Amino acid sequence: MACFTRCGNFCCPNTPNPIWVIGSCSNSNDVINPIIPQSFGFFQNTLGGTVPTGSIIPVTLSSSRGSMVTQSTTTAGAVTLMPGTYEITYFVNGTVPASGTLSVALRTNGVQVAGSTASVTQTASNQVAVSKTIVLNVASTTTLEHYNAGTDALTISNANILVKEI
Repeated sequence: MACFTRCGNFCCPNTPNPIWVIGSCSNSNDVINPIIPQSFGFFQNTLGGTVPTGSIIPVTLSSSRGSMVTQSTTTAGAVTLMPGTYEITYFVNGTVPASGTLSVALRTNGVQVAGSTASVTQTASNQVAVSKTIVLNVASTTTLEHYNAGTDALTISNANILVKEI
């Protein structure tokens, strides 16, 4: 990528990704850093508890920027995404159920997202952590749910979701 060194638009080429400065040659320039997402939301569940099979693992908005990723106002414990492309990382810390497999996944508008299942198989009653990162394209306003995709009720100690617009 070529960098311009004239007033109005220039970038700093010795950074991991060029940082563009837009504006006049004054101290009021706007800096655009392509590493920082325009919109993001970090959602967490620190209360833990038991989550029945197929039920949502409720999360609450902890930190955000922009308006593309928000707490759902229609589905308790879910996330609302505006149309766009997102990198979604989700995590659960819990107890392996009697079946020996702890499984979580994502749903959009009630339908499981293909390839979103994250599982760990161990001895029942062991404490484990499972996480996964996916990229999701959303064509219209969407409700995103983190849920128990296993065959047994799930006991969790905490869970979180980080959604970044990309």
